[in-house]
Amino acid sequence: MLRVFTENEVKKIQIDEGIVVLNLGLETENILGPTRGGVEVTITPEIRDIEFDGRRGKTAGMQVKDGEDATVKVISLCCSQESLLYALPNAKLSEDKKTIEQGDFGLIGQEQYIQTIDVVTQMLDKTFKTLKFNLGLHEGAFTYKAVSKAENEHNLEFIPHYSIDDDSRLFKIVDSDECPITKGE
Repeated sequence: MLRVFTENEVKKIQIDEGIVVLNLGLETENILGPTRGGVEVTITPEIRDIEFDGRRGKTAGMQVKDGEDATVKVISLCCSQESLLYALPNAKLSEDKKTIEQGDFGLIGQEQYIQTIDVVTQMLDKTFKTLKFNLGLHEGAFTYKAVSKAENEHNLEFIPHYSIDDDSRLFKIVDSDECPITKGE
């Protein structure tokens, strides 16, 4: 049978690349950009199958969600010191903001985590969907390359974290009629 799409389903198609906003709504709000290739969000549950005698395979009602992790991947073209600092946990920016120095080994301080990472996207009906994450930290390699007839691209893979608070949540996905970005208002 041929499926007919509803008008609402068509209007809720997400268009364009989206915008990554760090610390949305806070004094330190910063739109990450320019970027290349959009942004990719992955939320991965950790599901454990309860095995029992006579089990034929995955069985509904016999699975437990033990955890959940997420990543927010974006390629940044901006080479400002503040932007590069996002990719270097525990690194320090000098007071004049001209020098980044390698930080200490050991515990990564709470202030090194980005409070919130929001991915703001727009639908065909001009509403917005925001994927909101808490306590992001880039844990991957830092790459910086200068190539003939090309721009530097450095990958940022922010990994959201839970807080020690037992009630913390990793993410929210919010629909809104207005763009939630406050910078420049």
